[in-house]
Amino acid sequence: MKKVDKYLPGLRLVLIALSLTLFAEHAVSAKLIDDFSDFQAVDNGSDGPVAIVGSGLNGITRTLTATPFSNGDTSEVVVEAGLLTVSNGPSGGIASVFYSFDTTDLASLAGAFTFATEFMDLSHQVQLIANGSSIFGFTDLGLGQHVIAFTQFSDPGVFSNLNSLELKFQGRDAWDAQFKLLATSNNTVPEPPVVALLAIGLLATSFRSPKKSVALQAVKRESISV
Repeated sequence: MKKVDKYLPGLRLVLIALSLTLFAEHAVSAKLIDDFSDFQAVDNGSDGPVAIVGSGLNGITRTLTATPFSNGDTSEVVVEAGLLTVSNGPSGGIASVFYSFDTTDLASLAGAFTFATEFMDLSHQVQLIANGSSIFGFTDLGLGQHVIAFTQFSDPGVFSNLNSLELKFQGRDAWDAQFKLLATSNNTVPEPPVVALLAIGLLATSFRSPKKSVALQAVKRESISV
């Protein structure tokens, strides 16, 4: 038993180091695509391409397109202050946020997209399109942060040679929506808060109270003498 106790502090340090390594790998794998802080807007037409500052993808540009279904109606896309806002008139319309960037093996860096919904009407259809052909579509996604795995797309293989990504919105009735933060994440390792708590717990158990240790040793000696 004494031999095992001798190696416990070192073992705990190794576990802490492994936990922190997992945390670092998760942090590195996450790539910001667009935090919607660079202002851009379009009303019934197209605007761009505009370079995105701070994105984790090299050479990335963004093009906005808004097309109403009826003449005289309005379709609009606005990027401002951390929000992507899409709105349409009574007849509805199609809106697009198109990203082009240097070819990237995204599959080796991440396993999913994260995308936050701030507000959305029910009469909508949203598609996330990779390389113009691999599609993930959803309706009534709900509010809050969402994780969309690459495996949920119609052709997950495109993520090893990715050069474009498009958010496409469509609705027949007037509808509005707001979104926040489009990024990637590696959903194959524990979430950072979990790893951090694990490391803290291991660290805490590594440092026992001196008084408790002395008391425990006294109890052991007493039991042996008896």
